[in-house]
Amino acid sequence: MTLGESLKQARTEKNLTQEEVAQKLYVTRQTVSRWEQNKTMPNIFVLQELGNLYGLSTDELLSETKKEANEIGGEKKMKKVNWLALIGVLFFNLLLFSSVAVTAIALVLTFWAVTFIFILAPILYISVTAVGWQDFEALQLLLSFVLMLIGWLWYPLAKKFTQILLEFFIKYIKFNQKTIYN
Repeated sequence: MTLGESLKQARTEKNLTQEEVAQKLYVTRQTVSRWEQNKTMPNIFVLQELGNLYGLSTDELLSETKKEANEIGGEKKMKKVNWLALIGVLFFNLLLFSSVAVTAIALVLTFWAVTFIFILAPILYISVTAVGWQDFEALQLLLSFVLMLIGWLWYPLAKKFTQILLEFFIKYIKFNQKTIYN
């Protein structure tokens, strides 16, 4: 929808004629007609007055015009690709950042594995002694409960650490997209 169509639609919704709008804005009826036919554009001060008259903001009057400017023949314009940035991003990510990402993922998985093993320590100890692979000792059972407590304390840390890394990777991907596309 063009600016003229927006103006005409807003005027008809308020049940005003071109003559009435012209009188309120101290312009001629032909001027209002030219605005609605997109032959001319009202200046910013007149747009503000039109917005007040129609009960719309200037942004609402221009919003459809902005949408149309971003479209060509009914299709949205494709953003241009910055090929040098694309090559740089691929080179950096493949050679340097991939090793950092693999290391970070390995750390997160290790942190979670240790946390769950600590939480399951008493169950593992009781299972091993029940099968007969190890003799029962009260001190080891007590230590397994200490490990379980440590695991429960590490759980929120592991969760927060994972969330921070995930947010970082999402921001990093968005940054790369902005770098590549103009």
